[in-house]
Amino acid sequence: MTTGTTEARGEHRTSGARQLRELFARPGTVRIIGAHNPLGARLAERAGFDGVWSSGLEVSASQGVPDTDILTMSELLATAGSLAAAVGIPVVADCDAGYGNAHNVMNMIRRYEAAGIAGVSIEDKRFPKVNSFIPGRQELAPIAEFCGKLRAAKAAQTTPDLMVIARIEALIAGWGMDEALRRGEAYAAAGADAVLIHAKGSSPEPVLRFLERWTLPTPVVVVPTTYHTITATELSEAGAKMVIYANHGLRAGIAAVTETFASILREDRTTGIEDRIAPLATVFDLQGMPLQKQHEAAYITPYASRARAVIVPGPPTAPGAGLLAEQSTALRRADIESVSATAGAHGHAQEAPQDVVLLPAQADAAGAVLALDDTYLAGTVLVSDDVFVEGEPLRRLVTAGGDLAVLVDVSAGPGAARRTDALPLALDSEARDGRRIGGAAGSAVLAATGPTADGEFAGAAAFSAEGYTALRQVAEKRRANGSEATLADLLTDLLAAGHRVRAVEIGSGWLELRTPQDVSRATALFATRESGR
Repeated sequence: MTTGTTEARGEHRTSGARQLRELFARPGTVRIIGAHNPLGARLAERAGFDGVWSSGLEVSASQGVPDTDILTMSELLATAGSLAAAVGIPVVADCDAGYGNAHNVMNMIRRYEAAGIAGVSIEDKRFPKVNSFIPGRQELAPIAEFCGKLRAAKAAQTTPDLMVIARIEALIAGWGMDEALRRGEAYAAAGADAVLIHAKGSSPEPVLRFLERWTLPTPVVVVPTTYHTITATELSEAGAKMVIYANHGLRAGIAAVTETFASILREDRTTGIEDRIAPLATVFDLQGMPLQKQHEAAYITPYASRARAVIVPGPPTAPGAGLLAEQSTALRRADIESVSATAGAHGHAQEAPQDVVLLPAQADAAGAVLALDDTYLAGTVLVSDDVFVEGEPLRRLVTAGGDLAVLVDVSAGPGAARRTDALPLALDSEARDGRRIGGAAGSAVLAATGPTADGEFAGAAAFSAEGYTALRQVAEKRRANGSEATLADLLTDLLAAGHRVRAVEIGSGWLELRTPQDVSRATALFATRESGR
């Protein structure tokens, strides 16, 4: 399917009826195929068919009832209208025998035309009809009665574009070629825009003889359901203008679904059929998700304006803590909806929740930064996977403002002894007797420093679009030098380059996950929290 298949809905476009008229006016065969729901119609459009046949057989079968006029006009119209709304190619509706007499036909025409249907096919059987391929009763309506329906149909349409196709069932009913031609000529004289000659034998010869003897300019439509050995090109060369593959989508679906269901029960899992069925991405595309995402961005809250979060690799020596689900939950509590993580780091590939997008594996944080989309217009929150940060500190980080902001744990106080794996930071806030206060614009990080530090980096940082550009620049330098870098290393580089980094001071709400002892402590804390609930 082209991009326009699911993006053209609602936009101004040539009506289906006008398109169908244009297809009939140009050289070559018009090929349409049956469908019974919008998904099938979009598959037809994606495949390249000129139009869609809203098949009475397919719709009836999809409802689990015989094709014998059991479904009402309203039910069949609802389906045909949904097909027309879903695609940008013409939809021709199988309208059985017109759902009654000429009064019913006029009502049908008005409603089908209003629903955007390009053409309707009415067959010359008595109501209620029986599907043409079912042995037994195949009663034809008198020619005069059916011509009255055709004249009524043409009188009821409000624009000249809608095509009325008169379907001749004389060969189906066993009335012979002469009767089929006599009926076709009468229907053309009554105003039919095309005639459809129907046959049910395995040989195309009866249809070819009809085409050979047909001398009127009214175009002929054929349905090679049973005489399938002849090609559309050969039918065109014999004089047919439209070829309808009326029910092949339905029949293909029945065969494929039957085999798939049997395979699942037989193998007790779906692995064996996964490479033979459509991926979910294809389903989403056929549903029109690309267009919905555009609408969401344009009319609701632009998704690209919401902060994204990415969990990036920490030091290679850090053990896997298996807390990705917990970290993802904390990020969402901070109103961050888009959460990604580097695949493979700390067991993420095996433990990733369904709502976390796994990114390609990277050796370090610098690689993860460079692999991300650099055209993202909103904020980006990076969390090193050697820490866990709760939702409230993350919420404060997201709302801190500025191009660069980091979480800084100041609970130990200025000059306190810190872990050797910590990144100590000096701040411009004032400390007195265990209390701290920042300036009017909040606190800022002055430098990455040693024993005189005011706090330590708590493993999470937020960047505006401009701040992320600066981050990419220092990551590119690291990559050019061939050196790996953690998020703490990149923060050090930003400070050394003179960038102003806002400090969000915290006293709790995070855990290191850099040693086995850290992981054990975290596991115990989470277990205690869960038991407390």
